[in-house]
Amino acid sequence: MAGTVVDGLVANVAGATVGVNAGKPKMGGTLTVGTLSDVPNYHVFNGSQGKMDASGFCVANALYDPLFVMSANGKTALPMLALSAKPNAKYTVWTIALRQGVTFTNGDPFNADVVVANYKAAAADLTVGLAIRPIIASVTKVDDYTVNYNMVIPFSTFPTSLAEQQIAYMAHPSSFSPTFTGTPIGTGPFMVSSWQVGVKSVFVKNKNYWRTDAHSRSLPYLNGITFKTIPDPASRNQALQSGAVDMILQQDGTQINLLRKMSGVSVLSDENAPRDPSINCLILNTTGTLNQYFAWAGQFASLGVPGALSYLLQGQPVPLQVQEAIFVGTQGAVDPSTGQWNTKLKPVLNDPTIRAACAMAINRGTYHRVIDGGNGLVADGLFRKASPFYRNPGYPAYNPKKAKSLVDAYKKKNNVSEVSFVIDIVSGSATAQKQFGFIQQQLAAAGIKVSPRADVQSTLINNVIYGEYDASTWNQFGGVDPALNYVWFLSQPATTGLAAGGLGLDKLPAGTFIAGAVNFAHQGDPVVEGSMLAALAAKPGSAAQKAAWSKVNSQFGKDVPYLWLDTLVNAWAARANVQNWASGTAGDGTTRCLSPDGGSARWDQIWKK
Repeated sequence: MAGTVVDGLVANVAGATVGVNAGKPKMGGTLTVGTLSDVPNYHVFNGSQGKMDASGFCVANALYDPLFVMSANGKTALPMLALSAKPNAKYTVWTIALRQGVTFTNGDPFNADVVVANYKAAAADLTVGLAIRPIIASVTKVDDYTVNYNMVIPFSTFPTSLAEQQIAYMAHPSSFSPTFTGTPIGTGPFMVSSWQVGVKSVFVKNKNYWRTDAHSRSLPYLNGITFKTIPDPASRNQALQSGAVDMILQQDGTQINLLRKMSGVSVLSDENAPRDPSINCLILNTTGTLNQYFAWAGQFASLGVPGALSYLLQGQPVPLQVQEAIFVGTQGAVDPSTGQWNTKLKPVLNDPTIRAACAMAINRGTYHRVIDGGNGLVADGLFRKASPFYRNPGYPAYNPKKAKSLVDAYKKKNNVSEVSFVIDIVSGSATAQKQFGFIQQQLAAAGIKVSPRADVQSTLINNVIYGEYDASTWNQFGGVDPALNYVWFLSQPATTGLAAGGLGLDKLPAGTFIAGAVNFAHQGDPVVEGSMLAALAAKPGSAAQKAAWSKVNSQFGKDVPYLWLDTLVNAWAARANVQNWASGTAGDGTTRCLSPDGGSARWDQIWKK
């Protein structure tokens, strides 16, 4: 979600600052951008209801404005729709002053009521709401242009979330209606003209956009922008070379190497960005269940799991059969013959020895060279070694012999002849097939059989969200501050009550933790949770903050909820006629911000020759 434009510049034209142009911009023209994926439904494409990946953030930057953006060094939240953020002494209330005079593309004003409405929509959303429930208690209006974000927990770096996470984007409240079928409305530099999901989305200039550049020229410079969905990395390169698109995002190492050799193209990567990068990995379903938090909240009632929350909210004890259903009735695995979740199948990745065996079986160094062409770094945890949060996390080293012995011991103990599971991969991508083939070969040497399940990106993400998966190719985490990852790793004590931050399931062993709504690996770990809470309450940059996040990383080395591979390199490439594509600014029109910001870019100050 975050990158840099200062460090990590890579170009095939020496001596130039890539993507930054000081000349007078040419107004007009249309930019065509090749993206990795698209949304399943654009009617609910906003920060409160969407499920955004890198491509989603790209499109959101055309349609919406965030409350803040990050500075070019990744250390400061700079003003956009919000002007400032001030905490109370305990970091439990953040007072946000809002910009006046901004209107949506339909003419309605942006104000405190809009921010409150965006929060309420997020809180009511079936997935986003469950994700923010443990962090934000409420958003309240102070006056027409001031709001308070009231936190559930002390959160010393919260403004970063209002720059880097999707809840930063402010949409017009009309789109939050469950019957809304129109096009999304924002305050951003462009507005929707048409959207053919999975193919392309077309945006036209917002002629009343509130921003100007350093010379008081109205933004955006372009008349329009079109996003084309091109899932296959090689096909994206080909589209750029042929002129079918003007810019692309590339995350495939082999294709990035080819981009750097392509004539008439400039390339910028975030390899050496002043922040920890996202990690290429396999995310593992460590419980072998559907999303247990969703089950607790009652979202699987149609599957015979009525949920516990409805009882707790009425002050009633949760029946034993309901509690058992949350844990037993949701257990299962993906059937490799049908590709469907099957509660009658026995999972294997809920066994920590099998997860460790998988980690030992994969040669990450070879993966880095063969699959990603040597781009980025081999990963052993959340942080690269240059990070202030890094210390050796003790992630299992490559040891195929020991991996096989662990698998053999598991077979003997459980009286089974085969250890197997399904790995989800993105369909339509030759690179995804190559990645799977490598991992399949490595695991087979340790006696583990894996099968692929290919889906479009949005379906793959939904499978992981709902827990209907065994393992999935994934890239995530990193960022300008580790606190951005809190929600992805959160878990809550199962046996304490709601008032104490627990889940009220009294029939479970004391000390049981349930992973949060978007802790997709389902890792319920009190060590991780306690360490993260300590980090969030600590002063930014303090020794206590660094030690706490290092402890989280070390616990991942023990639990192995993710099979780390290597760091994700985001490379943006543009044809020679695309100007000023790495020169985004904050709301004042002059102060540089992160742009491109990892896998997303800002579009208002780009122009074409």
